[in-house]
Amino acid sequence: MDKWLKSPWTLRVVALVFAVLLYAYVSAESDVNNRAGEVPITSSDETNTVEAPVSIRIDDSKYVVSGVPEYVSMQLVGPASDVTAAIQQKNYEAYVDLTDLDSGTHTVKLHYENVSDNLQVYMQPASVEVTIQEKASQQFNVNVGYTNEDQMASGFQVDSSSVEPKTVSIVSTQEVIDQIASVRAYVDLTDVKADIDSKEAPVKVYDAQGNELSVNVQPETVEVSVQVSNPSKTVPVEVKTKGKAPDDVSVASLSPDTKEVTIYAPQDTLDGIDSISTEEIDLSKISKNQTVDADLALPDNVRSASEDQVSVDIELDETSETTIENVPITIENLPDGLKAAFSDPQNEEIDVTVSGAQTEIEGLSADDITAVIDAGGLEEGEQTVPIDVTGPQNTELTPSQEEATITLQSAAGNNDDEANTNDETNTDTNTNTETQTQ
Repeated sequence: MDKWLKSPWTLRVVALVFAVLLYAYVSAESDVNNRAGEVPITSSDETNTVEAPVSIRIDDSKYVVSGVPEYVSMQLVGPASDVTAAIQQKNYEAYVDLTDLDSGTHTVKLHYENVSDNLQVYMQPASVEVTIQEKASQQFNVNVGYTNEDQMASGFQVDSSSVEPKTVSIVSTQEVIDQIASVRAYVDLTDVKADIDSKEAPVKVYDAQGNELSVNVQPETVEVSVQVSNPSKTVPVEVKTKGKAPDDVSVASLSPDTKEVTIYAPQDTLDGIDSISTEEIDLSKISKNQTVDADLALPDNVRSASEDQVSVDIELDETSETTIENVPITIENLPDGLKAAFSDPQNEEIDVTVSGAQTEIEGLSADDITAVIDAGGLEEGEQTVPIDVTGPQNTELTPSQEEATITLQSAAGNNDDEANTNDETNTDTNTNTETQTQ
């Protein structure tokens, strides 16, 4: 036996056998690769590549599948008439059969159907990796969202909205459902100036980062109704100025050609607006009677006004000066529980020198001037506080004093003092009565 194994002819025969086996294996692999890539075509065959839709065979009431492409490339090879008929009829379809698989990730082959037996079919890809997960569903409330809200018709705003149905059912995997942060139906408000009644809108689902999630929504659309309004308010126009007219003249009047304007804004903004002012007119540039155009200064959140600009008639007059005597000083905004008195009763009134156009200051009296001390935030004790003096428009006011000293004390303490005084008076009265009786 050993002699036979050591024979050179024996080794040559064994080597030849292994060489044949290796050649057969390599040839088989090459043939497989040729079928997966380049398709062998005879001279009489025709080839054409189409995009075939891929269906999924599984119990879709229980499972959700991911990883399956929507289309695959399908190469049809065979007689020209059969290839042409297949392309024209478009009955071909690819599918993956997952009916016998459990939840998890699997690599599965792609199959085809509705293709003539005369044709060879080569698909790319030939297999795909799919993930099967159990299906979950949950009800979610639908909220209304808006796009282009800043492009609504001038002055309009959204008052309220409603959606029908109010909830939708979302079907996906539990992992995806747990990511859902909002469910919205969006309405475009571009140029909207009337209520929107039952407009169909698609339902969109988003995670916490605002990314749209791909889920099954039932129903896919809802009916959205939006109520809009155009809140407005008519207010007077005030003319604002800065600087001073030349020394020898003063402003006698500032008269806008439009006395009132209508403004459009949210109702809570309108509630806090009593007038609209112009941009400041620089009086230092006014040397004669003239008319100037002034833009309106719209407060924050006011969307628009019936007028953007007004014309202001400016009249000048010779500067004059007069002194208004004995203008009473009023103390306002006293803190609760305190009362105030002037440390020097003579300071309860002041004189005010008024400078302005002669026509404006003629006939002025103390009733036309106000002098106010704001006691808000003051504490008990003696305080020196500023006096705020106001008067007719377009005048310059100079008070005889800019501050006053007042004393704040507890109102309850004063009441006690008054009560004690009354008790002492009653006691004295009773004593005198007893003496007279004796």
